[in-house]
Amino acid sequence: MAYFKDKAFDTAADNKDLVNLYDAMVKGLNDKMNPMKYAQITVSASRQFEDFEVAIEFLEEAKKRLNDFDAQMLCRIAQAEKRLNLG
Repeated sequence: MAYFKDKAFDTAADNKDLVNLYDAMVKGLNDKMNPMKYAQITVSASRQFEDFEVAIEFLEEAKKRLNDFDAQMLCRIAQAEKRLNLG
């Protein structure tokens, strides 16, 4: 989990490592993982999108895959934060 929280993965012009890892491995594990951990990893990966609209859609798609209310709320909070950044 510490890997996903590292600030080195925050938005960078060519840094999509977390998104690539998420798409390749984590995305398909949503039924097998703890929902809160899945949501935390998703929120961390969403930091790599420079376009806030794309990040919001990314979080929305992940939220639809979650059946846990708290994990869905974590995704919603991250979406709200991104909307605030839009202005």
